[in-house]
Amino acid sequence: MNEILKYGSIDKIPFYNCSAHTSQEWSALYGVSHPILGWLDVIFGVTVFYIPIILVMFQSEFYKMSCFKIMICLAIVDMSALVINSIITGILAIQGAVWCTYPKFNYIVGMIVLGLWCSSCIIVLILVSNRLLELSEHKLARMFIGNRPFLIMLAPFLYGLYFAVFTNPVGFNSKYYTWLFNPMISEIKTDKYINISHAVNNVAIVAITCILYVWLYLEVREKLEAIGWKDRKNDLGFQILVQSAMICSINFVASIIFVVMNIVELPIWIMFVAQKMWQLIHGAPVFIYLTLNRTIRKGFIKLFQEIKKVYHIPHPTTVSPQS
Repeated sequence: MNEILKYGSIDKIPFYNCSAHTSQEWSALYGVSHPILGWLDVIFGVTVFYIPIILVMFQSEFYKMSCFKIMICLAIVDMSALVINSIITGILAIQGAVWCTYPKFNYIVGMIVLGLWCSSCIIVLILVSNRLLELSEHKLARMFIGNRPFLIMLAPFLYGLYFAVFTNPVGFNSKYYTWLFNPMISEIKTDKYINISHAVNNVAIVAITCILYVWLYLEVREKLEAIGWKDRKNDLGFQILVQSAMICSINFVASIIFVVMNIVELPIWIMFVAQKMWQLIHGAPVFIYLTLNRTIRKGFIKLFQEIKKVYHIPHPTTVSPQS
C-alpha cells in the first residue's frame, strides 16, 4: 500500500510494471492451466464451512470461556483467508493466470491475504498461550477474563495491517501453483521483491512455538500425573489443549516450508506442498473442532436439528376418494 501512495497507482510502480504484454499474452507465455486442481481448491474452499462453528461458539455455554473468544477470531480470519487461498486460487489456476494477468487484483488481494496469514500466526500463539497460562494458573491468565480477549485481538489485527500496508504483497503464479513475492515479470534477479518482515515473522513463529511447546509439555505432564485417563478423556480443557496443539503444529510445518522457499529455489512440487499446507492451516480447524471437540460437535448437530425443525414442512395427508 505504501508503494501505491508513493507512485500514485499500481501500474506506475516500476518493479510491478506489466506493460510488456497484454493480460492474455502473460497467461499464454508463462501461465499453466490446472482445471482439475483448480476445481478441487474451489470445492475445498466452499465446503470448509465455518459459519455454523462460529454460531456454536457464540452460544453462552461456550462464549463465557476465554479460549472460545480467541477461537472465534481465528475462525473469522481463517474463513477470510480460505476465500483467497482456496476459492480465488482455484479460479486463477483454472485460467492459468500469473501476476500480470490481473496485476491490480493480485496486488490488492496479495496484500490482504498476507495480512491475514500474519494475523492468524499471532492469534494461534495467543490461543496456545491462553491454554498454557490457564493450565499453569499463572497470574497473567487474568488478562483473558471477560471480554479482554477481544481487546487482545487488536494486536494481531494491527500486526496483520502492518504487513498489508508496509511490506511487499504476494501474487498468484499458476506455473508454480502458489502465491509468490516475485511477480516473475523479468528474468533478471533482484532483491526488490524480498519481504524480510515475512521471513522474520515465520522464523519467529517457529522459535516461539518451540518454546511454548516445551512449556506445554511440562504443564501437561504435571496435570496428567494428577488425573486418571478417564477424567483426562472427558476434560474439556484437555480437549481444547489438544486442538490448540494440532493447529499450532500445522502452522509450525508451513512456516518452515515458506521460510526455506523464500531463501533458496525449490522444486515446484515442494511449492505445491507449501500451498496445500497453507490451505490446511486455515481449513483444518473446522475438522479438528468437529472430530476432537465433542461439545462443539454436539452443539453443531443440535444447531442443524433446530434449523431442520424451523424449516420442516410436513408431508401432506393423502385423502382417499371415499373420504
